Amino acid sequence: MSRRDRLAIEIALLAVATTGVAAGIWQWVTGSAFTFSVGGERYDLLAPAMLFTLALAPYLLWVVTRSLADLPRPQRWLAVGLRTVLVAVLALALSRLARTTDTTLVSTVVLVDVSDSVTDEAIDDARAVVQGLWQARGDNDLSVVTFARDARVVPLPEETEDLPPLERHHEPEDAGQGSNLQGALQLAYGLFPPGHLRRVVLVSDGGQTAGDLLAEASRAARFGVRLFYHPNRRGAPHEVAVRDLSLPARIKVGEPFHVRARVFASRPDRARIRLFQGETINGLDGVRDVDLEQGDNEVEFESIVRIAGPVTYRLEMEPAGPDRFAANNVFETSVVVPGRPTVLYVEGAQGRASYLAQALTAAEYEVDVRGPRALPSSLRELERFDFVILSDVPADQVTLTQMDAIERYVRDLGGGFIMAGGEDSFGLGGWQGTRMERLLPVRLDSQRRRDQPSLALALVIDKSGSMSGQKIELAKEAAKATAELLGPDDYIEVIGFDSTPERVVRMQSASNRVRILRDIGRLAARGGTNIFPALDMAYQDLAVTRARIKHVILLTDGQSPDQGIPELTQAMRAEGITVSTVGLGTDVNRALLQSVAALGGGRAYFTTDPHNIPRIFMRETTTVARSSAVEEYFQPLLVQPADFLRGLDIASAPYLHGYVATRAKPAPAQVILESDLSEPILARWRVGLGWSLAWTSDVKNRWAVEWLRWPGFSRFWAQLIREHMRRKRQDVLDMRAEVIDDRVHVVVDAIGHDDRFLNGLSSTLTVEGPMGAPPPRAGTGPGPERGASTRVREEHPLLQTAPGRYEATFPLARYGSFVLTAEHSLEDRPVAQSMAQIANPYPREYMTLEPDEELLRRAAEVTGGGPEPEPADVFDPHGEKITHYEDLWPKLLFIALALFVLDLLLRRIRLFDRRFRAAPRRRAGRA
Repeated sequence: MSRRDRLAIEIALLAVATTGVAAGIWQWVTGSAFTFSVGGERYDLLAPAMLFTLALAPYLLWVVTRSLADLPRPQRWLAVGLRTVLVAVLALALSRLARTTDTTLVSTVVLVDVSDSVTDEAIDDARAVVQGLWQARGDNDLSVVTFARDARVVPLPEETEDLPPLERHHEPEDAGQGSNLQGALQLAYGLFPPGHLRRVVLVSDGGQTAGDLLAEASRAARFGVRLFYHPNRRGAPHEVAVRDLSLPARIKVGEPFHVRARVFASRPDRARIRLFQGETINGLDGVRDVDLEQGDNEVEFESIVRIAGPVTYRLEMEPAGPDRFAANNVFETSVVVPGRPTVLYVEGAQGRASYLAQALTAAEYEVDVRGPRALPSSLRELERFDFVILSDVPADQVTLTQMDAIERYVRDLGGGFIMAGGEDSFGLGGWQGTRMERLLPVRLDSQRRRDQPSLALALVIDKSGSMSGQKIELAKEAAKATAELLGPDDYIEVIGFDSTPERVVRMQSASNRVRILRDIGRLAARGGTNIFPALDMAYQDLAVTRARIKHVILLTDGQSPDQGIPELTQAMRAEGITVSTVGLGTDVNRALLQSVAALGGGRAYFTTDPHNIPRIFMRETTTVARSSAVEEYFQPLLVQPADFLRGLDIASAPYLHGYVATRAKPAPAQVILESDLSEPILARWRVGLGWSLAWTSDVKNRWAVEWLRWPGFSRFWAQLIREHMRRKRQDVLDMRAEVIDDRVHVVVDAIGHDDRFLNGLSSTLTVEGPMGAPPPRAGTGPGPERGASTRVREEHPLLQTAPGRYEATFPLARYGSFVLTAEHSLEDRPVAQSMAQIANPYPREYMTLEPDEELLRRAAEVTGGGPEPEPADVFDPHGEKITHYEDLWPKLLFIALALFVLDLLLRRIRLFDRRFRAAPRRRAGRA
């Protein structure tokens, strides 16, 4: 190669290197891509600074001049050229060479609101909008999304021009009970194909129950999305809704106040409105028939709270005209009314309830005196009280639901409860074996006293054909329970009768329980009904039995000849044999059974539920045996000191005249007072968060007649209740709670009396509210019945997020009124509490009924869109274009790889001077 050729190659390599350096400097200065055209097509170097790599080209010339390879000169210069091309190809790949094209195709996503608040006519209008866009799309892209609580893509046909109907969301059941416009817009982003202008057409009433459309519109604008909208002009469906139920911020016990309801009507209508306080109609003003105007209406009720504590108000509305949503016809809210401590006093003999009630009233307590039938059966009603007294009430007058409510009141709410004695309390009232016995700190199966007389008991049980099935089985169960209740000194006999009597269990000691229970199991129903022979058989057997107490319990469910029965009963009574009767069903001869009980010195019981038989037998047995009644004068003895006895001299207290014998349960049960026979008079223990106590004497003018005149009587009960009632914290910290997108956000600001932040608190938030089925979908019938839901409690931690600030966020998928309470403690010591209330009456979809076109307009303005566009306007690019870059660097890499392989071949294969032979090596040592 001549010197001139060599110089030309060097100049060319320097030119290449200079071009790369210049391109890199150009991008560094301008910050833009390098564009050029070839054959009418435009190309861009998106990263031209990488052309700096062309500066390696001169280095290749320097390397070849220093190479020791024994290759022909033309082959070496050919390698230089190949490597220069390789470096140039790599430089173009690193510079991101791309073929550039501009496009004006438009991709449009139509978002259609199909939530419950949108009418069927509005959905038909939305389908017409989609159909117009579908027919005008041309080569452009079109997708459809329907949304309610969530968003779903609608599959479109490929061949036909007619679109299918737009369906509502039915799965899950509550899918239509919300409108999330933000979520629908977010789904649209994933439907835009690359290289298209982005358009969104929103067909909705603008009512959103979750998300933030305006915030998402700002993001959409950054993504190049232009939003248009078609407002729903059909308006709200035929609908009446309770939007709010407001109470005064401060309510005082005994002072009237107003409850205001805000009711919305889409059209003029008439409705009947009921206001409930708790579970009963509001006393002062409970039912209204009102004429509703279109729009919001205010309805005012007058109310009064008699007892301090949490109170729940519930408004129910029955519209006269059509109503699309039944769930929004009910609104519930709660309020906590401060006041004096409240005591629920349930007295079995209400005529003698005034003694204790007056004593507590004088001690500044609010006392609500009720009979057993008015005992609350729900935790919601009991939570209004700080303490509950159940005095001289038999077990058969308290339902299992009421027992459960009392137990939960003590265990979960921290309430105080005491059972007071009497002729119908503890064992005498048939409470043995019930869940209330588990709640009490004493056992009801007291030990028999040495001087107590033995009992001979005859059970005369009807086993006629009408007693077959469940009746006879429950009668056998009652007889077995009675046998197990008797002591070893007692006697028992079981006579079954139909037309003739039969000794199923002969008169024998009750200690033979195994044999007695086996014989009772032989009772079988058959035949007619004849009481006289069976009653006479019991009389004959009892007459020859040595026992201080002789008694007959007669059970029958039918009619029987009454000839001779009154005379027989009188004869039995004359010999010290008493008779009680139990009538089962509606066909019994009530007059005969009442006469037998009256002549026989016993009691008459009537029931239509066979399940009451065992309870009646046990109550009658304990009443006759008087195994638990101790009627003698005694002075209670102090066993263990207690704080509530401070200032009281129990040693100088007057005598009590009797009590119901019980046995103390083991620790942690504490016996505070006991009798001279070492049997509990006052006992207590902790149950969950609250206290359960037992006072085995009474609080009336029988056994406690002298205590009623004692100056310390009122103080004794006032201090006892104050120590064991629901605890009220002195420090109250403000709590704020709000519902946002089906989530509750709670904030507590903890600031002490010295205006310093309270840090390091251990705080637990308790949420109590209804647990029930979700509101029905539109058009599926009435809403849930009043009181149908069950109150449940759940706990959440309150975490410190800043000095003196504690927060909690949790989902709320239930509807109703919720009471929020927080307990704050420091080093396991309670220091304060907080309380708030939130109302989530029904899905917000049923509350947001009026179109919000202003929201749609503002969202469209943010993205540069507008209202009600024509299909041609949607697909018109309006001067916009999308620049699409087709990357070519993958192809350049393959070319570079091929060049690299050729370079390797040039290094290994001799292309010129094929006859070349290397000179032979000289042997060592030769001249």
